[in-house]
Amino acid sequence: MVSLRMKEVFCLLYSVLLFLSGMFLVGLSVVFIYRIFYNFKFFPSVALGPFIFLFLFGIVHLLLTWLAIKGPTVKHEFHIILFLVITIVLFMAEFGIGVWNVVLWNNIDLESVMLLTESFETVIGKDFKENSGWNRLQTKLRCCGLNGVKDFGQAGSYPTFCCDGRKEFNITCFDNGCRQPLADYARGIMLDGVLMSFLSCLLQAFGVFIFFSFFQTLKRDRDIKSARRLAIMKELAEHSEHATPLTQSPLPSTTPMYTPQRNETPKSSKRRSSKAAAPLTPPVQVNV
Repeated sequence: MVSLRMKEVFCLLYSVLLFLSGMFLVGLSVVFIYRIFYNFKFFPSVALGPFIFLFLFGIVHLLLTWLAIKGPTVKHEFHIILFLVITIVLFMAEFGIGVWNVVLWNNIDLESVMLLTESFETVIGKDFKENSGWNRLQTKLRCCGLNGVKDFGQAGSYPTFCCDGRKEFNITCFDNGCRQPLADYARGIMLDGVLMSFLSCLLQAFGVFIFFSFFQTLKRDRDIKSARRLAIMKELAEHSEHATPLTQSPLPSTTPMYTPQRNETPKSSKRRSSKAAAPLTPPVQVNV
């Protein structure tokens, strides 16, 4: 059986993982939010929701690290129980975000293509070449238009961003349209959100297992110590009960004896002293 000290080490190692997971959640959420905003014109606004929540959960991970360190080191039951409650709630919330990401992952390709089609029909023939949203999308995904360069007719009417101008004497234009690349790009982002959510759920489940095991071991050790303390107290009480009659046995009754005080002398000694102290008188002679 693993000792309490070893489980405490496991809890502290989990605290490090929890802190790192919080940093990763915050950093990756910011990256994916930026990617969606970069082409926000072709993404449904609901796609931002899961990553905003994951960003907030990352902050909760960082704050929860304090409890994860405080509980095992101080061995305070309140901190451990509070950590377990927050971790279980966080597990359920992240699992819900993972399910939300799965739903969006199944539908975002169709919604993104619909937004792409509506935008293309709106800007075609007007200001397509100057449209910044389309220019960013075509440069990022290396695509051209909705279905390819054939959407623009002759080669001279191709938008600049439909061609790769990095090679000075060998300029090539993208034949493929942006419909399928955008769908794959959007599904890839949501798939990353799914992985982030469920991996975070696994980390929370591992934390619940580690800290609950530590809490059980802590209670068992404290119960054993309390039982030993009660046994020692009971043994001392029984020993004191057996020893009480010997120490409190009544003394045999004796007649009180008179003891003269320091300044008091016995009567016989007084008489002898008075006799001794009487002056000797000479015998009286009678003259006839």
